[in-house]
Amino acid sequence: MYILAAEIVVSQAAPGDLKRAARRVSRALEDVVDKPIADALVLARARARFAELVAALEGSVGGAKRPPPGRDNRAVPRR
Repeated sequence: MYILAAEIVVSQAAPGDLKRAARRVSRALEDVVDKPIADALVLARARARFAELVAALEGSVGGAKRPPPGRDNRAVPRR
């Protein structure tokens, strides 16, 4: 997650909305990325931010829109 987000942040080809989503992932993980273990809340926040980034990526390439994983959409079929 962190490596993908970091690459998008520095990419000159990435649109602004992708860079914003990638920065949110990077910020969520920057304090724990080099540690062997992290607090569950930090990881949950990072996972939510990564789901937003994936949705932005899917939208930027015309992919099928689907909500990020979460409590309200557990019945949504997975790919």
